[in-house]
Amino acid sequence: MLATPAVADAYTITITAAQRSIYLQVGVGGYVGTYNAGGKPGNNATINVVSVSVPAASLGSGTAVQMTSNSTASASPIDGYAFCTPPSQVYIGAWSAPGAGAGTATLTVTTPVNLTNGSDTIPFSQISWVMSGAGDTITQFPNGTFSGGTQTLATFPANAWKEQCMTFTYANTVVPAAGTYTGRAVYTLSLP
Repeated sequence: MLATPAVADAYTITITAAQRSIYLQVGVGGYVGTYNAGGKPGNNATINVVSVSVPAASLGSGTAVQMTSNSTASASPIDGYAFCTPPSQVYIGAWSAPGAGAGTATLTVTTPVNLTNGSDTIPFSQISWVMSGAGDTITQFPNGTFSGGTQTLATFPANAWKEQCMTFTYANTVVPAAGTYTGRAVYTLSLP
């Protein structure tokens, strides 16, 4: 007899809100409790760091290197389900409730063209991501590569919640000067 693995079913969450509101969480967030148990969105100013150290012997080899994060967010704010596996994955989730109005919310990410170390640079396009999640069967956000500038990741119809886990990879196809290169990806959810 063969065992069939359990999979998470797709489901719809109805968000009710008397007023217009949106919520975005990338990495560690500020949701207090879980949505299903009456939890409420909160604020969290934490900026998580995703990083990688490339050994000199493999620098520029073209062998991609998985990045890790200092985020500890693993559970979905919807129901507390252990969805992501930090430090290799970073949680991303958002919802939009236009209230009495209408409108579609848009999630974007903006990066500079390059990661920098003084006057030395590495193209931000050396970093890409793959979306997944424990038991995930639906693509909520696309896989992609940072392009330097603003990229649209998703749209949210009224009263929709989307979430996944990002795994970041450094392409390792350039040979930069030694040093620590930094840059920031800014995720923005907007509702016109």
